[in-house]
Amino acid sequence: MSKNLNPHLVASFDQELETLDGLLVRQFGMVYNMLNDAMRAVSQFDVQGAQEIVQRDKEVDALDTLIKEGVIKILALRSPLADDLRWVVTIQKVSGELERIGDLSKNICKRIPELARRPLPEATSGLRVLGFMVLEQLESMQHSWIDENVDLAMKAWQGDSAVDALYGSMIRELLTHMFEDHGNITSCIHLLFMANNLERIGDHVTNIAEELIFRITGKKPSGDRPKENNTSLAPN
Repeated sequence: MSKNLNPHLVASFDQELETLDGLLVRQFGMVYNMLNDAMRAVSQFDVQGAQEIVQRDKEVDALDTLIKEGVIKILALRSPLADDLRWVVTIQKVSGELERIGDLSKNICKRIPELARRPLPEATSGLRVLGFMVLEQLESMQHSWIDENVDLAMKAWQGDSAVDALYGSMIRELLTHMFEDHGNITSCIHLLFMANNLERIGDHVTNIAEELIFRITGKKPSGDRPKENNTSLAPN
């Protein structure tokens, strides 16, 4: 904000931004816990736990709506410029990315009841590894946002190729399970879609990294986003 403005207005604007930022950090925590609990439910074939996690997505959506309303209010009443405008817009974009991560975590949980009908612990182990990798990236981005750490955000941005590579390995592994025993087909299809959800969560985390880097430096990361070529499944 301009230094020529009333200091009380500047302080009020700063407080509004801090409030929005605090809501986003809260959303980070909600989404991380949701995904973490989803992976625990997968590993334990916990149908009841999965149903509870699905309901928690409504809280993430409500917080996303609250953040967007706060952004609209600031844009309408404060007309922020330069760095302040970039901060406000980035909060809105990152909240949207987190909302999608919540949706994808919910999608994982919605498949657990079917998976529990014919558990495949040996095939599920790869999914847990992929989930752990994505959770690490999401946690890293939360710390990056709080600390405004560009280096940590860049590391998360560059790490997306590792998620893609593991996802590709999982596809091949699950196809093998299906060929070896046709009775595994239904469970493996659900696992394939779960893995695809995790790969897409990794993409959203990478988007968040780009937004944070842009917010701090005013520039998106240079060069092409690190990416492995994998067969993508249709959205569910």
